[in-house]
Amino acid sequence: MRALLLVLLALATAVAQVAVAPFFPVLGAVAEFPVVALMLLAIFAGPHAVMIAFPILVLFLGFSTNVEFEWLVLAYLPLLPCAAWIQRQRAIPQSPYALVLVMGVAAGVWARGALSVVAVASGASPTFGAVITDILLPGMAFDAVVLSVLYAICWYIGWPVRSLELEDAGYGP
Repeated sequence: MRALLLVLLALATAVAQVAVAPFFPVLGAVAEFPVVALMLLAIFAGPHAVMIAFPILVLFLGFSTNVEFEWLVLAYLPLLPCAAWIQRQRAIPQSPYALVLVMGVAAGVWARGALSVVAVASGASPTFGAVITDILLPGMAFDAVVLSVLYAICWYIGWPVRSLELEDAGYGP
């Protein structure tokens, strides 16, 4: 049953990214729903759920967009290892909310940067400044707001926060 729910979440995320996000731009940037979904899934369901949902999400996004599968993997794959690394660091507060914001913004910047490279490789010719001011900065702010709202809803519902380290989640030595 859990695997079916993960497939449905991946499908809903891909549909939202393709059919909903383009209609609600903020300063030209749209929400990066795959980053939001994978981050919230990592925080509230653990790394195992992300490892199951990730390839399914990439598959659905690859078929519903004109972005090649390898670029989608490059854009979204670093999310889980980076989140585990950030959790191990003591530089940020150990609050799950702080982890969500730091990792969500970092993952959003990485994903948008990778997808900007795809656009340039496909023939677009944006300037470096335009990529930063028109795509990365508004996207970071928008993703932070979406993550904050959805995290607050999940926290209010009472879902427990999980560890992102594989050892703490029961997958290591």
